[in-house]
Amino acid sequence: MDIYTDGAYSSKTEKGGWAFYMPDYKMRVCGSDSNTTNNRMELTAVIKALEFVVDSNLPDKELNIYSDSNYVVQTMLGNFSKKTNMDLWDKLDLVLDGLIAKQIIWNHIKGHTGEKNGNYIVDLLANLTSQHI
Repeated sequence: MDIYTDGAYSSKTEKGGWAFYMPDYKMRVCGSDSNTTNNRMELTAVIKALEFVVDSNLPDKELNIYSDSNYVVQTMLGNFSKKTNMDLWDKLDLVLDGLIAKQIIWNHIKGHTGEKNGNYIVDLLANLTSQHI
């Protein structure tokens, strides 16, 4: 099961946006938060997507998480250390505990290529929600 995630922050509105897209289910979900950062929104997008998987009791399938965030992907691959946003990393760890039967493959993809793909969709949604006043 493929899941695309993205986060954004607008200094104009001082608001962040997050989004995830699951092509297999034609599911697009987005939201926003204030007093945040881009990295927090990137993490929130992953958390919200995985919470959806757990809460919806979706079939036990391999999960392919696609993100243009090196921060998220490299941390999950063990190449970066968790130093900031510990509240969100702790929350992600709790959600991951609920996915024990599922294998997660973390994929870094190049963002902002203009290619109309899953990353394009979540980038658009995250940016729109971060700019909505």
